Amino acid sequence: MLYRNSETEPFLAVNPTDPNNMIAVWHQDRWSNGAAQGLGAAYTVDGGMTWTPVDVPFTRCSGAQPGSAGDYGRASDPWVSFGPDGTAHFMALVADNTPNRNGMAVARSTDGGDTWTEPQIIKANPARDPVGASLFHDKNSITADPFDPDLVYATWTLFRNGVTSLVVARSTAGGEKWGPPIPIATFGNVSPAKVAFFRQGAQIVVLPDGTLVNAFYRILFDQKNVVVTFEQALFRSTDSGKHWERMDIAVAEFAPASAIDPESGIPVRDASQIPDIAVNDSNGALYLTWQRRNGQGLVEVVVSRSIDGGFTWSEPIRVSQQGEIVQSFLPAVSVNDDGTVGVLYYDFRNDMPGDAPLSTDVHLALFDANLALQDEQPLTHDSFDMRQMVLTGPRGYFPGDYVGLDTAGNDFVAAFTVANNLGLPVQFPQPPGLFVDANNRQDIVFARETP
Repeated sequence: MLYRNSETEPFLAVNPTDPNNMIAVWHQDRWSNGAAQGLGAAYTVDGGMTWTPVDVPFTRCSGAQPGSAGDYGRASDPWVSFGPDGTAHFMALVADNTPNRNGMAVARSTDGGDTWTEPQIIKANPARDPVGASLFHDKNSITADPFDPDLVYATWTLFRNGVTSLVVARSTAGGEKWGPPIPIATFGNVSPAKVAFFRQGAQIVVLPDGTLVNAFYRILFDQKNVVVTFEQALFRSTDSGKHWERMDIAVAEFAPASAIDPESGIPVRDASQIPDIAVNDSNGALYLTWQRRNGQGLVEVVVSRSIDGGFTWSEPIRVSQQGEIVQSFLPAVSVNDDGTVGVLYYDFRNDMPGDAPLSTDVHLALFDANLALQDEQPLTHDSFDMRQMVLTGPRGYFPGDYVGLDTAGNDFVAAFTVANNLGLPVQFPQPPGLFVDANNRQDIVFARETP
């Protein structure tokens, strides 16, 4: 199914040289079986009051020419980051559905998002299907070093023949040129009985002393007891990404969970195991948020803190105050200038069992630096119906694997997905074959909140 006129999975970044300038990026025209026709982008110069859309040719549908870096049928995982000089870096996964050629591409803007360079490939691999030998690059993020405009870091997971590698590529030329992606972790022993066989959802932040922290989730296999566990974890680098500590550091073990329509049983494709990380730029405190299964067997959002560069972490605390019976999911975290920690999340607290819509809202929980709850503010003025969202095959409704949250001074700014209340019937599972749904099922919206 191709969902034309529908947007999902946004990300957002604020220009450190001008907090009124922000860039948002997202999936444009999502395919139900993966990725989108293209990636949308827009910028604002008035603090989010008005937005100007721009085209960045990461795919043929968005204007890429034959033989260019964007000569692909689909794109996914949009991510944007500003350097300290105001240069914006936009990264994407580019791919063809059949055959499975794919890679990682980046573009730059030096004027706040108004114009962009032609995308360039950091790394691409040709298709080798149907023999199953294709490499696949997935779940990327890009981080401009906030202290050095020449340094930019990209990280993602590379899948090949049943093996996963977490990789990092560096630019020392402000994103104009890139070095090769270097594996920083593949299969390996974590303890005498445990092997880490999967790492994904990587995201780099930079501490005030220049240390890089790359956070992700990992799956461990206890060979002796035949037990699989999930953990949030991280790698560190103290030389701007040239080398990484050999052993990753565990943050917390968790039971994975995702939201589900409580009446129909249709799942929500949300953040699932993927974490989000933020750093207090003044003192280096780290904050990590993710989803987990609670004591009622439902999904909830938690947050944890480290004040020693990621070596040790506080006990995760539940973000929502609605209790374990209200599902909360799809979190993002950021820290404002006065040290207030904001955690954005979705929930179903306003849903009425038995009525037509699955009423969904987005909230911003505010914590002090020690993760004591201070306040909670709604980011949606009216509930929207999750049942109107695009579907991703058997994985269900798709607001995105992540949403965007950043800060402008003491304000929190967010870009997230909402459904339009069209009152359309839900058909799940989706019918086989190629279909086009041209309904404007969902949009990306912007919110700005002052604590």
